[in-house]
Amino acid sequence: MSAEEIAQYVAEVQAAGNTILYTIGSFAPGTKPTEEQAAVLLNLIADLATKALLAWSAAAGVPITVDSVKGLLPNPTPLTPPDPE
Repeated sequence: MSAEEIAQYVAEVQAAGNTILYTIGSFAPGTKPTEEQAAVLLNLIADLATKALLAWSAAAGVPITVDSVKGLLPNPTPLTPPDPE
């Protein structure tokens, strides 16, 4: 992967994140988003996730599959409690 390709992926992810921040900033302060605003925000977050997954897939050389995406998620297994002694 070339530096130009990396820069393009980074720019796309940053632009998507900036759009989310701008959108949140347009909501009335101290109020819950309306259903319509929440739907717009959800779509923007999905777009960001898609761009991030595409960048990761290209950089890692791993196709996007259910299993490869699950592999990126945190381990849901609870931590072992500390030994009280």
